Amino acid sequence: MERQDARMGEYGAETEEIADIAEMDITEPTLTWLEIAHPQQPIPIGENDRVLNSYFNEQQDVWEVLLVALPDDESDADEE
Repeated sequence: MERQDARMGEYGAETEEIADIAEMDITEPTLTWLEIAHPQQPIPIGENDRVLNSYFNEQQDVWEVLLVALPDDESDADEE
């Protein structure tokens, strides 16, 4: 399991990392932790992606989110 870190003071850094996840070509289910310092910002995830768990980390003042990114149905149809 990989943990994506966005340190405090790097406004927008977590948005860039999350955008990278949304743009990735997911070919198999991918489980990852994200740290979200600005939860009021929208999080671009795929249509099939799901948040499995989340909690507020008081020490770092961020939300930690466990996300599973699943392959798009369209990419499966292309392979057949």
